[in-house]
Amino acid sequence: MAETQQRDLPAHRSTEEIAAHPRFPVARKALLEAMLALYEHDPFLNRLLLEAGRNVLFIVLICLHARYDEDDRDTWPTLGLVKAAMAAFGLASPRRVADLVGRLLRTGYLAQRLSPQDRRVRILTPTSRMIAQDQDWLVAHYVPLQVLFPHPGYAPIMRRDRAFHRQHRRAAAGLLPLGARIMKRNPLILRFMQREAGMMVLIKLMHLAGSREDVTCEISYSDIGARFGVSRTQVRKVAQEAEKEGLLRLIRRGSQFVRLRHKFIAAFDHFIADTMAGHDLVYDLARRARARGHS
Repeated sequence: MAETQQRDLPAHRSTEEIAAHPRFPVARKALLEAMLALYEHDPFLNRLLLEAGRNVLFIVLICLHARYDEDDRDTWPTLGLVKAAMAAFGLASPRRVADLVGRLLRTGYLAQRLSPQDRRVRILTPTSRMIAQDQDWLVAHYVPLQVLFPHPGYAPIMRRDRAFHRQHRRAAAGLLPLGARIMKRNPLILRFMQREAGMMVLIKLMHLAGSREDVTCEISYSDIGARFGVSRTQVRKVAQEAEKEGLLRLIRRGSQFVRLRHKFIAAFDHFIADTMAGHDLVYDLARRARARGHS
């Protein structure tokens, strides 16, 4: 699967432009609230998706199916193609990918059918449930861009336009290597994305800190585990690891209060701006494809 060539990329918002926008704190808050609305108090969804390997696999499956052409065998979304696409991210072994695909099949997010052209081959197909979840995920990630750039905005995403969703994910399929690079150039955040519910713990801490970004503010994480269906021990491990990385400070041994450090806020904001720039690029590619009349 070839990556979209740099010369073919339309003009789009850069990480630096997004991070420097005067309304960036408002956009960050909108993203935090949108993500919490999706995952908070939904233990099943948390266990299914809230770890980097699982979340990326979900997106890869959607993207590969969006570019599926029955007449082009190289695009057939088979387990082998999924494993190859996942290899660039380095988040899951081939065996782990197979296990995760199996779980999505068992939970009704994914189906498989025999290829009409080769009955030996099984095509992995997102169900309506999986597509709806992906549309919700995209809305949550475009909310902050809509806050920053409301004109002309991102209306097809925000209204969950089904045809545009497919165009968007087809465009994203050509940029999967870019997605892998974005994750790798944000290593601190990636480290927590690889932990069970690690990213949502960080998101909740940022949300609890509020707009003040006051690193002297004491934040309790006592009920975060219950919010995301993980144990207090797991949340404490995430907090302890974050302290080792210099992202926060535990107030005192054995307590469930922390103070965020500026390093945490800077790393989190860079990751948000980086991913927003990527989403803006994919949106522009999809919009250009629609203007050209590509289905």
